[in-house]
Amino acid sequence: MRGRTKAAGDYFSGSVSTITVRILLIAAMLALPLSAANVGIFQGFNNSLFAKRFEWAPRQATGNVVFVAIDKHSLDAVGTWPWSRSIYAALLDKLIASGARDIFLDVDFSASSNKHEDDRLAAALERAGGGVLLPVFRQQETASSSETAVTRPIPEFLQNAWPAFANVAMDADGIVRRFDLGNQLDGNPTQSAASALGRIGSSSGSLLVDFSIRLDTVPTFSLFEVLNGSIPAAAVRDRSIVVGASATELKDIFAVPVYGAIAGPLIHVLAAETLLQNRFLRMLDQAPLELLFAVLLIVGVISGRSTGIITMAAAGLTMVIVGEIGAFLLQSRYGFLVGTAVPWSMLLLAWMLALNERVDLGRMLVAIANTEARNTRRLMRRIIADSSDGVVAFDGDLRIVEVSESAKALLRADIGASLLDGADTAIIGMLQRLVSEHDAEPGKIHTALADFTGNSGLQAVHYEASITISPTEQTDARATAARSRFAGCLIIRDVTARREYEQRLKTLSELDELTGLLNRREFASRLAALEGDVLVAVVDIERFSSLCATLGRDAGDELLKAVATRLGNAFADDLLARLDGDHFGIATFATGERQIDDLADGLLRLFEEPILLRGAVVPVSVRLGIARSGDAAPGALPTAAESALDASKAAPGRRWSPFDPSTAVRQARSRRLERDMRDALQNRQFFLLFQPQIEFRSGRLVGAEALIRWSHPEFGLISPAEFIPIAESSGLICDIGRWTLFEACTEAAAWPSELSIAVNVSALQFERSDIEADVRDALSRSGLPSSRLCLELTESTFLDQGGPSIAKMRALRETGVVIALDDFGTGYSSMSYLADLPLDKLKIDQSFVRRMNGNPSIFEIVRAIISLAHGLKLQVVAEGVEEEPEAEALQRLGCEMGQGYFFGRPDASVRMLSKWSVQKFLSAEV
Repeated sequence: MRGRTKAAGDYFSGSVSTITVRILLIAAMLALPLSAANVGIFQGFNNSLFAKRFEWAPRQATGNVVFVAIDKHSLDAVGTWPWSRSIYAALLDKLIASGARDIFLDVDFSASSNKHEDDRLAAALERAGGGVLLPVFRQQETASSSETAVTRPIPEFLQNAWPAFANVAMDADGIVRRFDLGNQLDGNPTQSAASALGRIGSSSGSLLVDFSIRLDTVPTFSLFEVLNGSIPAAAVRDRSIVVGASATELKDIFAVPVYGAIAGPLIHVLAAETLLQNRFLRMLDQAPLELLFAVLLIVGVISGRSTGIITMAAAGLTMVIVGEIGAFLLQSRYGFLVGTAVPWSMLLLAWMLALNERVDLGRMLVAIANTEARNTRRLMRRIIADSSDGVVAFDGDLRIVEVSESAKALLRADIGASLLDGADTAIIGMLQRLVSEHDAEPGKIHTALADFTGNSGLQAVHYEASITISPTEQTDARATAARSRFAGCLIIRDVTARREYEQRLKTLSELDELTGLLNRREFASRLAALEGDVLVAVVDIERFSSLCATLGRDAGDELLKAVATRLGNAFADDLLARLDGDHFGIATFATGERQIDDLADGLLRLFEEPILLRGAVVPVSVRLGIARSGDAAPGALPTAAESALDASKAAPGRRWSPFDPSTAVRQARSRRLERDMRDALQNRQFFLLFQPQIEFRSGRLVGAEALIRWSHPEFGLISPAEFIPIAESSGLICDIGRWTLFEACTEAAAWPSELSIAVNVSALQFERSDIEADVRDALSRSGLPSSRLCLELTESTFLDQGGPSIAKMRALRETGVVIALDDFGTGYSSMSYLADLPLDKLKIDQSFVRRMNGNPSIFEIVRAIISLAHGLKLQVVAEGVEEEPEAEALQRLGCEMGQGYFFGRPDASVRMLSKWSVQKFLSAEV
C-alpha cells in the first residue's frame, strides 16, 4: 500500500511542478483584467461594495421633491382599488391650490373609465395649467417579440398634461440601479419623469441612481392626508410632487441596493434627487490600470523572493485598506464608482504566486492528498462499524473486506468470508445477476434492490437490501486478461416498522376513521372493478344537523356509527361507504324485476325502527337516491346517486328518487353556472336593462327599474329566474347585488333630474351585506341624489328577522332613499306588519294586474290593495301592465304609476330614454 501511494506521489509531483504552477498563476493574473469585468461573481462583488459605500456616506435629500403615497391608510379610507378618477381630480386641485410646482401622477390612465369620471379628471388637468406629468411606458408587444409599443394616457388627458417615460429598468440580477433620461415618443425625444423633475434638458441615455440619498429625508405624505387638508400648504409650495403607490397590496415594489425593496415611485424620487444634487455617477474603464497593476504585482513577487511571506501578506493587506479608502472617497465626494473585485482577486493570486516561489506546491499537495486518503479510510471503517444498518464491503471475488457489527449478526459472517455462504437466497440471486451484468458492461456501475424476510422470535422481520457494484482501476497491466475487477457494497436495512406504517396508512386511506366503512375514493375505486349489473344507493339522514345541535356533536358521531352498524348488518356482503358527512353509500348486485324499488323499500324499512342512543330512543328518517349500471361510468355511480338524492330532496314528500339524466343535466348546468358566475362579474358579462315606469295621470316617464341580465359566453343570454336562485344559494348574490346597485346609480346619474331608478334588493343581500354602506358608497361615487334611488324589497326580507330588517329600512329611509314593497299580494301580505313598515311605495304583483279585467274577484282585490295603500299614504306601482284596458282600469282606481310591456320592454338606457322623447334632456345633463 505504501509503495502504491509513493508511486502516485512521485507521478503527481513530477507533473505539477513549481514552474507549471507559476505559469498558471501569472496567466490567471493577466487574464483577469481582460475577461473578469463581465463575469457575474465579480459584478456582484463590485455592486455589493458600491452599495456599502453608499450606505457609509449618507446624504440628505434636497426636499424639493415631495412623495404623496397611495399607502394602506389611503386605500382603507378612500375605498376599493382602482379608484375613480374623480379622486385624482380632487387631489390635483388640492395640490395646485397649495402652490405645487410640478406634479407627476405615477398612475396608469391608458384605459377609459366612464365618461363622467374621465371628464372630471380632464377638467382638473386643464385647471392645473400644464403642470402635470403623466406616465408613458415602452414595453414588448408580446413576451417572445422584440417589437415594442408605448402605453400612454388617453388623448383627453394628454391635451393638458405632459407625457413622461416612467419605465424602471432592472439589471440582470433583478435589481434597479439605473434610470433612463428619456426615449422617443412618436419620433419626438421625450424626457423621463426623473429628468423632467430633475430639471435637466437631456432626454437620452441613462444614469446611475445615487442610493446614498436617505429615503427618510424625502418629504412623504399620505394621499388621504392631502385630500382631507391636514397637510399645510407650505409643505408642497414650490416643490415637485410625485404621486404613486407605496402600499404592499398594489405590488409596485422593486429591489434596489441599500434599501432592499422600495415602491416604484420612490425610484423616480431618488433619480430626480440625484439630478438635483448634480450627482452624475460614472464608472471608468479599469482594464488598463488593472493590467498595469497585475504586471507590477508579478514583477514585485518574482523580484522579492527574499522578502518574508508575512511581510508580503502585510503589504497586500495595506494595499487593500488604502485602495478601499480611496475608492470610498472617490465615490462619496466625486461620484466615481471604482470596482475593486478584480484587483483584490489579483492580489490573492499574487500571494499564491509568492507562496509557490517559496514552497513546492506539487509535493505539498501530494502530502495533503495522502494524509486525507488515510483519514478517509479510518473514517469509513468507523462509519461502517457503527452503522445501525448492516453494511458490507466486498471485492471482485465476493469476499467481505469490511463489515458492520449489525451485518455480522445478521449474516453470521466476518471479514474474509464469502457472501455466498451466509446471505439470504434473494441476496445471492441478486449478486449473481449483478456480476453477470458487470461482466457484460464492466465500465458501468450496477445497482439493485432486494427484499427478504427473516424471523425475530414469533414476529416476522422485513429487510431491504441495496447492492451496488462499481468498477475499479487496474494497476497491473497483466490483469486485463482476467475478469475485470470491481468493488461492491451491500446495505441491509430493517424496514419492518416502515412496512407496518405503510400498511396502516393504506388502511386509513381506504376506510372512514369514524365508522370503519370505505371512504368515498375507495368506494368508487372498488365500484369500477365490479362486473355485472350494480345498484348504488346514497342514504342521507334527514335533520342530521338539527339532531347534532340538539344532542351534541358526540351524539351525532354515535348516531353515524349506529347507522353504519345497521347498514353493515343488512348488507354484509355488499360494498358500504361513508361518502361524506351524513351520506352513506351502498353498492349491491341487481337481481329480479323490481330491483330499484326493492332496494329502496328495504332501505326505508331498515330505518322504521328508531335507534337507541345514550339511553334515548331517536327516530331516524332517511332519503335515498339510487343509480344503476348504465346511468354513469362505474366509478361515477355515487355521483349519479347523489344527483338522484338531490332530486328527492327537491320534491316535498318524496322519500327516494331514481337517477334521471335530464335532472342531472339541469344540476350540472346549475353547478357550471355557479362556477362561471364567480368570473362573470370581473369579465363584465352581467349588464343592466331598464324598464320604464310611467305616471298614469300625466302619461310621462318618471323613472325606470334596473333589471340584471347575464350574457354567458357559451350559453348565451341566461334568465334571472335561473341564475338569481343559484346566486342566492351560493352566497354570490351579495356581490351581484352590490354591482347592480353601483351600475344602476352610475347610469341614472346621467339622466334628467326628475327621473328615479328602482333597484331590487334580495332578502339575503339585505340580511347579510352592509346594505347601508353599499348605498352610501354607490350614491357618493355616482353623484346620484338619494331621493332618486328606490330600493324594492320583498316580504321575505323582514318575515324571518323583522326587527333588524325594519331598523335597516328606517336607517336607509332617513338618508332620503325611497323604499318600495315589491310583489305585494304573493306572500303573506299580513296587515299586522304592513302598518309598521317604513315604506314609500307598494308594487302590485303582475299576477293580479294581468287577470283583473277578466275576473271580478281579482279586480276587487286590486281595488282593495290600492285603497289600503292610499290609506297608509303609500304610492302604488302596478307591474305587468300589458294592455290598454288594464292601464285605463288602474288609472280609474287611482293607481299612480304603471310598469309593463304596454309602456316598454326592458331596454338599454339610451334607447329607453329616446323612445320617451327625453334624449334632449339626457344630452343636457351629460
